[in-house]
Amino acid sequence: MKLIFFGTSGGIQTKTNANVCFLVADEELSVLIDVSGNPVQYLERAGVDPQTLDALVLTHSHTDHIYALPSLIHNLWLMKRDKPLSIVSNPFTLERAKELCACFSLLSKENLFQIDWIRDTLGGIELFPVAHSTPTSGVKISSSRSCIIYSSDTSPCKTIISAAKGSKALIHEASNTSEFEGRLNSAGHSSGRQAGAAAKEAGVKKLFLCHFDPQYAQNQDKIVRESKSAFAGEVIIPELFRAYEV
Repeated sequence: MKLIFFGTSGGIQTKTNANVCFLVADEELSVLIDVSGNPVQYLERAGVDPQTLDALVLTHSHTDHIYALPSLIHNLWLMKRDKPLSIVSNPFTLERAKELCACFSLLSKENLFQIDWIRDTLGGIELFPVAHSTPTSGVKISSSRSCIIYSSDTSPCKTIISAAKGSKALIHEASNTSEFEGRLNSAGHSSGRQAGAAAKEAGVKKLFLCHFDPQYAQNQDKIVRESKSAFAGEVIIPELFRAYEV
């Protein structure tokens, strides 16, 4: 299973980093997780034909995770896509996504490709609830050879541990260091230390950290050190557009 990150930033973009958005792909399935920045351009830069994308997962309706949905649909329509696209999310977020598309009259475009709005489960994709300030889903993606878990935005949450049992890798938000855990947790977020603790309890081999907030998380090295203090496996801050095999 191939994992390619297009952004790892939290709510605020930086000069060199976009909001969290990444691709999970293998021979069986090609899935974009959340949609920020320039999704069609991201796929092209990664050497992936946007026309081959099978599904989009929207973890929740906060701006930094959903705002580029109209751009993705509009671009694929202009490219004359005829393959159906599945959009998978929890019911609340699906409704917000449809409302966003309606602002641009996208769903009434002539010859628009088929969009299937799917609640929670599709083939190798399984969503589960996490602890954030709006209805939010973690994501489990499985194939015949591998399995990964994405926490999305969340405070420490037992559903992540349950979902991650038997998985090779956990992608977990790490918005800041442990000294800010009270503030982070009350807002539905986690520290690097808490991400490491989740990875240890889940028994995964690799931990990918993301959702760094440039307002607060100025020291990613410290976030990594704190993650490693709780987790003996490999801790990775993803390099954008690098393909990781999981």
